[in-house]
Amino acid sequence: MTHTETYSAPLEGCLPPDLIGTVTVTEHSTGQVVSNGATVVITGTNEVDFHMDLPDGRYVQSGLDRDDFQVVLRLPYTTVANVSTEDERTIHAADGTVIGTLTIHEDHQVVYRDLNTNGEPDPGEVTVERHEFRLTCGTP
Repeated sequence: MTHTETYSAPLEGCLPPDLIGTVTVTEHSTGQVVSNGATVVITGTNEVDFHMDLPDGRYVQSGLDRDDFQVVLRLPYTTVANVSTEDERTIHAADGTVIGTLTIHEDHQVVYRDLNTNGEPDPGEVTVERHEFRLTCGTP
C-alpha cells in the first residue's frame, strides 16, 4: 500500500519552530497477517520518503526512514503492540550543500487488556505503556 500526503509544518526540533515548510511524505507499507483463530499476528514495515521545502530555499530529504511494527491480538481481550522507528534526514542549503542532520529513534510498546470487552481502554486495562523517543540534531 502506498500513500502520499502534502502539508505545511516546521521541522521538529532542529530548526526554529516558526520556520514553516511544505512537506511531502510518501509512505510505502508492507505487512503480513497470520491467524490461528484465537490469535492474530500483524507484522510489517512502513518506509517513508520525507521531503520538505523551506521558504528560503533550504530543503530536507529523508535517508533511512522506517517503522517496523508488530501487533498481537489474543482474542477477545488482549492486544500487544510494538513499534520501532528509525528516521534520518539531511538538511540542505539552497545550493544542495549539506548543512545539518536530524535523527529520530523511537520505540513504543503497549499492552492492553479489554477486560469489560467494550472496545475502549478503561482505567487499569492498559498494563504496559513504554515510550522512548530520541531526537538528535547534528552538523556535517
